[in-house]
Amino acid sequence: MTSTMTRNRKKKLAIRAEADGGSHARAARLHTPAPKEILTAEVQDRLINAFQVEGWPVETDGFPEGGIWTGWLGPVWSMLSRPGGTDTEADPDDPDHYDLTTVPELTLITPKIPINSGEAMVLTLPGTTPLTDIVHTVWEELGRARAAKVDALVNDAQCSLCGDRYPAAHLLPATEHDRLVLCPFCVFDGDILGGHPLRLAYLIDALTDEDVSAPAGWSAVTALLACAAGPDFRERLEGDDGTLRLPLPHWFDPGQVWVWLPPGDLPPALQALGPGTSLSTLVSAVEAAHPNLRDRFRAEVVDILEEDEEDSPPAARDYLVEQLWPASICYAVTTATQFRERPHGRSPWDLLSGGFEEGTLADYFDEIGSTLNPHSLGPVFTLSIGVPLISNVLGLKPDHEN
Repeated sequence: MTSTMTRNRKKKLAIRAEADGGSHARAARLHTPAPKEILTAEVQDRLINAFQVEGWPVETDGFPEGGIWTGWLGPVWSMLSRPGGTDTEADPDDPDHYDLTTVPELTLITPKIPINSGEAMVLTLPGTTPLTDIVHTVWEELGRARAAKVDALVNDAQCSLCGDRYPAAHLLPATEHDRLVLCPFCVFDGDILGGHPLRLAYLIDALTDEDVSAPAGWSAVTALLACAAGPDFRERLEGDDGTLRLPLPHWFDPGQVWVWLPPGDLPPALQALGPGTSLSTLVSAVEAAHPNLRDRFRAEVVDILEEDEEDSPPAARDYLVEQLWPASICYAVTTATQFRERPHGRSPWDLLSGGFEEGTLADYFDEIGSTLNPHSLGPVFTLSIGVPLISNVLGLKPDHEN
C-alpha cells in the first residue's frame, strides 16, 4: 500500500510539474514582444544623414518611387527597398502591401549611371546594418572599385594640346567642335579659342556619372567654372532652345563637387577623409589643418612681385580672389590624384605651370556670366600661384616636381 501511495504521489507531482511548465511556457509566449516594425523612411533618412555627416555630397528625391527609396551619395547610387511586397508600386511602408517587420534591403552601385559602362561596385546590405559599418564598407569598396578600373584603363587617344595619352572617352571637347579634345589640364590653356563651357559642363557630368575611373582633374574644372559663375549661370546652362536640360546641383553649389583624393598615403590634413569627398568638406579640412594658408599665399605673391619692381603694386593690395579659392584647393588635390593614378603620363604639375591663361579665362568667364574680371591679376594669381603653393603646403607635390 505504501508503494502504491508513493507511486500515486510521484505521478501527481509529475503532472503538476508538467502543468506548471506549460503555464510558464504560455506566460513566456504571452510576454514575448511582437516583431518590431522597421520603417524604410526612417532608414533612408538615417542613411542620407550619415553620409552627409561624413562630408559626401548627397541628393535624394525625398519620396519612394516604385517601392524604392533612391539616393545619390557622391558617385554612388543607393536603393532601399523592402522584399516581399504585394504591389511593387506601393509605398514600402504601407502595411496593406508589405510586412513592415521585414528587414529592408540596401543596394549601393557605382557608377551612378552604369547602363553603358556596367557596375564597378555592387553592395547589398541589410537596412539594419549599423550606419558606421555601411559608410566604412562603401568607403573601402569604392576605393577598390576605382583603383581596379584605373588600373585597367587603355590609353588609346591623346590630348590635342599636350599629347598626353588617355582613354578616348576621358578626353572632352572644350569648344563647339569635336575635333579638339582635351585633358583636364589643357582646358584653360592659351591655345584654346572659342571655348564652350556650357557644353563642356554637360559632357563632364555625363562622363563622371557613367565612369568611376574618369580623370580626377575634371572635378577641378567643374569647381573652377562653378566657383566663377555668375548669377545667371543656371539660366544659361538650362538653355533657351526648348531642349529640357537639368543641370546638376554642384554647378550652383560648388561645395557639392565630388573630389577624388590621391590613393596611397595622405597628408595629415586629409587623413580623416575617404577615397573622395565633397569640395566643401575638403576645403574645411585643409583650412583647419593650415589656418595660415591665405597669409602664405599673400606672402608668395609679394615675393614674386618684388622680383619685378616695375610691376610691383602697393603692398596693401590683395590679389586673393576668395571666390576662386576652393577651386585652387581642388586643383591642388586632384593634380596629386592624377599624378599618382597616372604615373606614366605627362606630369600634370608641368601642365599647370601655364595652364591658366588670362584671355582663355576671359572667354570662359564671359560664357558663364561671371562677374569676376579675368583681365586683372587676381584670378590668374589665385590659380597659378595658389595651386602649387597649396600643393606644397599639403605635401602633395613630390620634391622633384618643385
